[in-house]
Amino acid sequence: MSNTDALQNRVRSLENAFFSEQDLQLLAGLKQKLDRESAIAEFQKSAGIQDPAVLEALFNLGVSPAAVAALRAYPLIAVAWADGSTTADEIATVRTIAARHFKSDSAAGELVERWLATPPAPGMLEAWESCISTMFHAMPASEATSLKTKLIEEINEVATASGGLLGWGAVSQSEKQTMQRIKAALE
Repeated sequence: MSNTDALQNRVRSLENAFFSEQDLQLLAGLKQKLDRESAIAEFQKSAGIQDPAVLEALFNLGVSPAAVAALRAYPLIAVAWADGSTTADEIATVRTIAARHFKSDSAAGELVERWLATPPAPGMLEAWESCISTMFHAMPASEATSLKTKLIEEINEVATASGGLLGWGAVSQSEKQTMQRIKAALE
């Protein structure tokens, strides 16, 4: 083997090593992009949030799609259980609202069903209050306002689901208190 052949072999080895490293970097970048796109698609599917800026902000915060879905569903559950039990009308209303945002066989849908069967842990409202505040501060103002408005409409829908007699007593005192806490956390 001549010096020229040896040099060409070394150059090829160097090129192969260089391109192999470059390929690995490209593959890692592609995997990261796919992971990001997958997580954002999961946010859209499980949390019912469509705004790309919001989805990107949540991803950058390191919030999981399941956590966002739980934050989205919890106010409905809190109002339904506010007086210590749920009614068939409240359960049906929560399911109807949840179906607008989550597939019933998704993690969020399963969580809603579990919470409808068994009330969430006692400290859950406090945890939700602190998390939702952080989430809303990370969102663009217009999207946060839209989501807040929607949540308030939905908790009102759950609270009035059981009716009352001729519209009187449709919302219990404990439901009103829970709704006030939720609204305050959204501000």
